[in-house]
Amino acid sequence: MDAEPAETLGSHVVRSGGSPSDQLSGLLDRAANGARARRQLAVVRSALMHHCGLQSCRHTKGPPRRLDRRTFRHSFLLADGGVRVVWELEHNTGPGGEVEHAVFTEREDLVLAEWDVDAAFGLPQGPGEPAALPAVPEPPRRPDEEALRRAYPEADSPEHAWRLLRRAANPGAPGRDVLARLRGAIAHDISIVTRRSTLVAGRLVSWTLYEHAFLLVDGSEVSLWEIDHTRTPTGAPVCEVYRTRDAALDTAVRRIEAG
Repeated sequence: MDAEPAETLGSHVVRSGGSPSDQLSGLLDRAANGARARRQLAVVRSALMHHCGLQSCRHTKGPPRRLDRRTFRHSFLLADGGVRVVWELEHNTGPGGEVEHAVFTEREDLVLAEWDVDAAFGLPQGPGEPAALPAVPEPPRRPDEEALRRAYPEADSPEHAWRLLRRAANPGAPGRDVLARLRGAIAHDISIVTRRSTLVAGRLVSWTLYEHAFLLVDGSEVSLWEIDHTRTPTGAPVCEVYRTRDAALDTAVRRIEAG
């Protein structure tokens, strides 16, 4: 008999209500790597508020059985006004089909873990039937609503910009001029714009588009656009960074998805 899917097995998990400290305790208790993260997240014990939202998900009916993967974003409002974000990965892709949980404090570590979990979904069963990843649509908005639409929960923004540009593997990625400007960033936000998978020469290739939006001290915004994809000789994920959304999507459609 197929294992019960993650959204059913995980339905007993309460991710809203209660105190932030209780939510953190529950998150760490159910995560396989929770003990390792406790010391790093000690400051979150005194958080004033907690919010959890579903960031992304993937499901398949099989074969060999039903597989599910969900990623949750936990935001904790700290007493000093800062926000600490923690990601929770829930899936049932292990050999026994049991629901597993893991917690991450760095988005880069989360992305790598998601790739590892999603590899269990395997190749599509028939030609021309790629195992589609759900798109995360960007809500329609007017240009004058941009500042009101976006929140900037992330801190250490200059460090994040440096790490993002350091791992960019594409020629012509944003360079010193952009990095110099982002040294003055006071906050940032990371969001998934869309993600897809397709067959290329008989192999499943996946890509995800992220927007990294930075808020500068003068109130202006700078966005960098990251493509994470597996169009590599070994299928290992690689990161590319572009100045514009159009350039990133052009890379995804014309080069990554090109046969």
